[in-house]
Amino acid sequence: MANAGVLRAFLISGFLLALPGGLLPLWGYHVNTEFGIAGNYFLALGAGMAGTMALSRALTRRCCPGLLLMLGCLSASAVLLMMAFAGPPARFWYQMLCVFVTGAAAGLVNGAIFESVGPVWEADPAGVTLRGGIYFGVGSVAASLLLSQSFGSPTIGDTNASRILAISALFPLLAAAAFRRLQFSTTAPPSVDGSASRDRQTVMAILFGFLLFFQFANEWSIAAWLPIYLIDRLGMSPSGAVLLLSTFWIALTAGRIGTVALLKVMPHGRLLAISIFCALFGGTALTASDTRGGVVVGVLLMGAGFSAIVPLASERVAPRFSGYDSGYFSGLFAFAMSGGIFAAFVLGHLAGWLGLRVIPLAAMLGSCAVIGLLLVIRLGRKVSGN
Repeated sequence: MANAGVLRAFLISGFLLALPGGLLPLWGYHVNTEFGIAGNYFLALGAGMAGTMALSRALTRRCCPGLLLMLGCLSASAVLLMMAFAGPPARFWYQMLCVFVTGAAAGLVNGAIFESVGPVWEADPAGVTLRGGIYFGVGSVAASLLLSQSFGSPTIGDTNASRILAISALFPLLAAAAFRRLQFSTTAPPSVDGSASRDRQTVMAILFGFLLFFQFANEWSIAAWLPIYLIDRLGMSPSGAVLLLSTFWIALTAGRIGTVALLKVMPHGRLLAISIFCALFGGTALTASDTRGGVVVGVLLMGAGFSAIVPLASERVAPRFSGYDSGYFSGLFAFAMSGGIFAAFVLGHLAGWLGLRVIPLAAMLGSCAVIGLLLVIRLGRKVSGN
């Protein structure tokens, strides 16, 4: 189907946006406890992504989304080369610039995807959502695995990162060449009528947006700070801590695939209860455990528990979205991602004040908020009768 291949670009987006969580130990923040400064990196990441996603919306009126996609891939390659020189003793402003450009590259890729995926979404909205999430998760796993191999020795600055990041810059270039062959459909997607537009302004749709905001905040609280937390809590090596971050991404991505299958055979209330138990018990294990085995169990359970939330919510709310509007869905994704960016930023400053245990505790509290919103959405659907 025309434009279906563009979903593979979520590999690049997931890879770029998952980088900061593994970069913090590389840049010495497991020794340097200025967590507030580290939190500012995530603010720069969000600013870069928001700016180029908004820009891509305007640029697609003058150029093909494929051109923006290739520009995003080329920017991703450039920023990986920049990051090859961003380790200690690089200055803070240069590291901040690298993270900002990382967000900008991801924003171009995301904007191009949402501007071109309309015909595919109209044909199979559930399949597009699932495949896009899988590609994004696989890209995030790849980033964590790559960075886990970038540590040469426990000494700050003595790493393999420069060589590995420089080599990895080749992959976005190859992706740009592959995406150049894509045939982008020039047929405009079906117009969104007035009723569809009104549906997106209902209380249910607004609640869904806030649910995604808080859910992304939960996921990225762990994705951003898990390696630093594990190094501080258990004295793990930076390499091992970042490798465990990839385990979280694997659990989240695989769990989301499994949840889609379970929705067809398991009562949804029971599945919600299981996800609640997994997320909260995983957070408890991550907070209280003093052993590596307990932490691994906590990470796996949190990933599995988080994974069920978006499919459950999407299953409830999807009938509300009767047409594709690139501006709306791009904005919804940006709003959801802002939850993750804002949470990672705020937790950096809170960790400097209250300690790193605030990270799993915040994810547990956020999970309770998401569960409450999901129950409200479920009740609202029953009351409305659809």
